[in-house]
Amino acid sequence: MTFKSRIGSKAFESSGKAVGCRLANAAICFGLVTACFLCQGCLVLPLRAPTRTNGNSGAMEKINLDFIQSGKTTREEVTAKLGGTDTGIIDKQLFLGRWASSKWGVLWVVGGGYSAAGGWNRGWARHNVLIAFDDKDVVQQYRQFPDEQLVSQLSAAVAQGQGEPLDLSTPMELPIEHRHSSGRTSSGTFILAADSFEFREEDGEGKHDFKISPKQIKELSLTSIGHGDKSDPRFMNQTIHFTEKTKVGGKMTIRVNVPTVLILVKYLAQIRSSLHVDSLEAKR
Repeated sequence: MTFKSRIGSKAFESSGKAVGCRLANAAICFGLVTACFLCQGCLVLPLRAPTRTNGNSGAMEKINLDFIQSGKTTREEVTAKLGGTDTGIIDKQLFLGRWASSKWGVLWVVGGGYSAAGGWNRGWARHNVLIAFDDKDVVQQYRQFPDEQLVSQLSAAVAQGQGEPLDLSTPMELPIEHRHSSGRTSSGTFILAADSFEFREEDGEGKHDFKISPKQIKELSLTSIGHGDKSDPRFMNQTIHFTEKTKVGGKMTIRVNVPTVLILVKYLAQIRSSLHVDSLEAKR
């Protein structure tokens, strides 16, 4: 009986705290709206909020990477504990987890005359963890990094020999979304070959289709243009820069998932490696 009484007491105390928090938030909002009415201006206030985490399969518990140990943790353990973050890259040597988290938000109120408007927007951050495995499916090394380092970290891993090479004996087709300067997007396909890089846009009547040498691809970079819903970690915008103008210009922005980004990173690495070998042979 005593045990039940304590539980009831704690539940009542917790409920009281929740009600108190709601009343405090309501008081803050009322105060902000009143201030905007009086000052006829706008007010933006960052506030802490309950933590939320979204993986590639939706909402999930907070991510903890403390269990990962190089030389000990197996791929099976990684899959079991980080399965919700799995980006779906097809590579026996690598696992790439990705998620979005939010611990704060912005309360905004705009007032003028005798009217006011306001709202609440959560702030989201995206995270990545790249894990490399040895031949026995045991963690060799891992890196956690923010979104802006995604391309550079993948490039570094490929340069170190991590990840399976692409088979370019036959052209590879990659579905992508082409983001136009107007903000409109259209479906298209990249065709990757050892001696050519081609783009075909669906229903574009050929206006943006092009075929160039892979040598004309300068770099791949993450862009914040039209970033979209940051609470969804599945997709991102990347910009491909060319050394010469194509039918889409000197660069093109695409909306893609992580597996596509990894393929493009590997493709560029292999093309550049091939060019380097050809250059050395030409000097002999």
